[in-house]
Amino acid sequence: MIRAVAFDFGNVLSAFSHPRGCQQIAALAGPGVTEARVHQWLYGGDRFYQLEMGRISPEQFLADMGRAFQIDDLAALRRAYQQIFTRLPESCELIARVKLPKFLASNTDPLHWEEIERHFAGDFTGFVPGGLLRSFETGHRKPSPGFFAHLLDRIRRGIGTPELSPSDVLFVDDLPENCDAGRECGFAVHLHLNHDVTALETVLRDVGALSNPAG
Repeated sequence: MIRAVAFDFGNVLSAFSHPRGCQQIAALAGPGVTEARVHQWLYGGDRFYQLEMGRISPEQFLADMGRAFQIDDLAALRRAYQQIFTRLPESCELIARVKLPKFLASNTDPLHWEEIERHFAGDFTGFVPGGLLRSFETGHRKPSPGFFAHLLDRIRRGIGTPELSPSDVLFVDDLPENCDAGRECGFAVHLHLNHDVTALETVLRDVGALSNPAG
């Protein structure tokens, strides 16, 4: 029996665009800096993943990027990096109807989380207090088993049920590799593709997670 639901953030509650961020950063940069060069710097190595695992500070990350692209205005650079999210209203409204305890299970970094908190705080009001699990606070990213161990512990503590089995948790994510890893760790999973709210609603209803729509 499903007793809690854990949702990914990106492409579940919100769409996001790394290319948009790269374009915004390139527009601030020195001569000859292209969107492709910014993308390679951010995602071609492990800098981004180190930030998402909390292994480098946001300040160091921004300072390194500013030096790499001749950007002195780090406040403007911060905004350019952060402003990549677009809220998905239908998904947010559906998730608001979930009556079982709700948790977040997100690969994210402190800079992006600042932007998420600014624009999505209202969408998290129905989540379990302390139930927003971010990769940068765990030192692990999905699909690492370490992330799912943290998730299960967070849910057990959040609902006061230390004996909770991972099979009692529905994990919703848009990436097959994350769903595969969740399944291997014992979670029930739903692969949320193409912002398909209808399919997600069906799954949530089938496991008894939904309240009836208002009105």
